Amino acid sequence: MQPSRLRSALAWGTLMFVASALGACDAQQKVGDADPSKTIAPAADGATASRTLLLLDDGRVYSPQGPVELPLAIRALGPAATTEVILQGCKADIDYRYITFALRTLKAGGYERITLKGGGADCG
Repeated sequence: MQPSRLRSALAWGTLMFVASALGACDAQQKVGDADPSKTIAPAADGATASRTLLLLDDGRVYSPQGPVELPLAIRALGPAATTEVILQGCKADIDYRYITFALRTLKAGGYERITLKGGGADCG
């Protein structure tokens, strides 16, 4: 495996581990404080739409009309309360800084339902 691909794979793996650990900590905290009779399953808590953001290797988002800056693409997603965002890389070797920036920007925009997928999406 080439060093750049190995570094990319380690970055994705580390990011996925951190994201799952944060989610597990958050879930444990909510379960301890919640009333079991009023608990709603995470998959059924109001998400009515699913949108995919295809992240390019320069931090922008793929669009059929051309690359779009991330904040502009996020504004076009729909309401944060009802939208699940799937964040996927166009290539396997996207710099982890772009991924963390995208996650931070989505969280700041109020999006709570975010799914990370590995690289290799069909980006034209």
